[in-house]
Amino acid sequence: MQRPLLLLVAFLAGAILMALELVGSRLLAPYFGGSIFVWGSLIGVFLAALSIGYYVGGKLVDRWPSTGVLGGILLLSAAFVFLLPRYGHVVADSISLRYEDVRAGSLITCMILFFAPGALMAVTSPFVIRLTTRKLDEVGRAAGAVYAVSTIGSIAGTLGTAFYLIPALGTKKILILLGAALVVTGALCLCALRNRTSRAAVGTALLMLLASHPGYAKERVLLERDSSYHRLFVTEEGHYRWLRADNIWHTQMDLRDPHGRGLPYSDYVDLAFLFNPNIRRVLVIGLGGGTVPKRFVRDYPQVTVDAVEIDPAVIRIAQRYFDVKPGARLRMHEADGRRFLRRTKQQWDMILLDAYYSDTVPFFLTTREFFMIAKERLTPGGVLVNNVVGQASGPRSKFFRSVYKTMRETFPQVHAFQVKGSGGAWVNIEVFAVNASRSFSLAELRQRALELQGKLVKDDRLSERLDGYVSQTVRTGDVLILTDDYAPVDKLLHLW
Repeated sequence: MQRPLLLLVAFLAGAILMALELVGSRLLAPYFGGSIFVWGSLIGVFLAALSIGYYVGGKLVDRWPSTGVLGGILLLSAAFVFLLPRYGHVVADSISLRYEDVRAGSLITCMILFFAPGALMAVTSPFVIRLTTRKLDEVGRAAGAVYAVSTIGSIAGTLGTAFYLIPALGTKKILILLGAALVVTGALCLCALRNRTSRAAVGTALLMLLASHPGYAKERVLLERDSSYHRLFVTEEGHYRWLRADNIWHTQMDLRDPHGRGLPYSDYVDLAFLFNPNIRRVLVIGLGGGTVPKRFVRDYPQVTVDAVEIDPAVIRIAQRYFDVKPGARLRMHEADGRRFLRRTKQQWDMILLDAYYSDTVPFFLTTREFFMIAKERLTPGGVLVNNVVGQASGPRSKFFRSVYKTMRETFPQVHAFQVKGSGGAWVNIEVFAVNASRSFSLAELRQRALELQGKLVKDDRLSERLDGYVSQTVRTGDVLILTDDYAPVDKLLHLW
């Protein structure tokens, strides 16, 4: 009976370890984003934990070949996991404020939060191999069975967490669930001892489960949940409601004017009418709280909008909390933006690409191949508006300048405007690519703005937004054209 029980322990330990790694990415995302550097830190720390755990586990089981020792180690691992719901965010927040470099910050956070429980869980394999081996000539067979079962558990933990737990539960609840699963796993080992000490250890771990229940947040949070893509927050302060995904603010809605203007960058989208006053059909890639779609439907009765959003949770949040109402003039599509463009034959007068983040960018939405697809979906004279987050100049401007150069490689003319009031490490830069050979001078754009503002264009400050024109100063000689084959956006964002 002991062998099947121990193989079950190996299965559960493998599943919990991989689940912890995946949910760890959600815990870190609000503070460090979801870039390749964060994932590299997570994978590196968990591999280091496995290496140490395997080595130490081998030495321990040679000295104390007991299911009770293994059970105690797993319960100790559960104790570390139970601390994460309460203290994980505190640690991540503190380190993110101390280290500007996302590589150093995420690596140190991963070491503090995940190394100990990962290493403790890793001792399971050498213990189970030793305890299920009866004869020397069975070592290979036992090791193969244990690693096979543990790997199957890892697959189950990975798929179960990614496909079901993260979309259905918040990070804190999943961590508590994983801690409870470790208690059960440790208890399976201790049950074989059937003594008072083992029962006391299980009771202690269960008390830690109760103690790990997260406290109430101080801020007014209307919604906090994990989707398949982000950790999402809806918060409210005064007259304003906010949508945040991970560590990025996406939407600001004035409760006194739910269909009005939101974050400053969204006001610049109206500049597209200077390049094409006959905009009738608009496609928005990246919904957020729906500021631009619902405002265009209200302010421009001649316009119909298609909004594409990859995250179904964001669509539901936009409808429930941000007054986004699908209808004949506002159609919602749950899809990846690039795949949507690739599969449709429709064309639009304006395409707004609002799917970049300050710390992570889907590289496949920055490449020459993507912009060629987008160009095919624009009518003659149509305008692609790209909300780029970065720097317009200086040592950290290579991402914006690479995107700008790539768009110029694809479109006859490209114009960029830095959003007024942007500052700090990241700024919003609105890039307008026009599917027309006719060029527009800045003087002509100013004249058009004075003629159209407050009339065709429902913005009395349209001409002021032209003050952020930066195309005349953008240097592209030292940056590359981004392609599907090579688009190192994480490197461009964080290193240059």
